[in-house]
Amino acid sequence: MAFFWQSAAPGSLDAEIRAVSEDHGSECRVLLSGRITIDSSPGLRALLLRRLGTPGCEILTADLGDVAYVDTSGIAILVEVLKAARNQGKLFHLSRLQDRPRFLLEATRLLPLFEKPAPK
Repeated sequence: MAFFWQSAAPGSLDAEIRAVSEDHGSECRVLLSGRITIDSSPGLRALLLRRLGTPGCEILTADLGDVAYVDTSGIAILVEVLKAARNQGKLFHLSRLQDRPRFLLEATRLLPLFEKPAPK
């Protein structure tokens, strides 16, 4: 199945992280690049919660394919967005996790909370 995405212009949240938002129907994607640290986390938090609150956005996916580093403040905002999504009856997933961010989520046993369920 092909998806055609409308892309917004890339935005700089902080010197360490950049984001591009894409929408297709009820799925919203935020493609991230850079590093998620205590300095970049507040801007990323605001962006993800704003995207989650967008009318028509039922599934929010954060694409971390170009994110090489996530610290514990980044993990905290991802958990916060997951909780907000669940409270709103929406879904929040992470995709294309790289080695270090994946390891941190695995070590904290949080990774399964962010994975998409297998198709039935």
